Amino acid sequence: QVKSHRLSQLRQKLTRLCNIHWDWIGSFLSDDPLMKGTLYTLRRKCSKPSCRCARGERHESLVLTANIEGRTKLWMAPPETAREMRLATTAYRRFRQARKELLQELGRRRTQMLSTISAIEKIRLRRP
Repeated sequence: QVKSHRLSQLRQKLTRLCNIHWDWIGSFLSDDPLMKGTLYTLRRKCSKPSCRCARGERHESLVLTANIEGRTKLWMAPPETAREMRLATTAYRRFRQARKELLQELGRRRTQMLSTISAIEKIRLRRP
């Protein structure tokens, strides 16, 4: 009777460990665009001595930078696309963070699942 009760508890625990909450995978189910990289304002000086940047007012450009195939790339970003690009780069960072957290959680659960399965096996195993 005690073994039967313990086995039931272990089966319930295993079932709970196998459940994935929608909150954890919501980032992966969205259709929102993702864009790798960071959008920022680049401020630089040109070489013209009579230019305003020689007095400290630097030229500003909106740029996107990303590491692609091991190399950092820089793209000029049209100001009219800044909002969409910012949303997409933020969504990408959230997506990657959610991926990391999900994999960590699954790793933790894997360990618990293996120990639970071993405990179930120990209870059910009969000697010949």
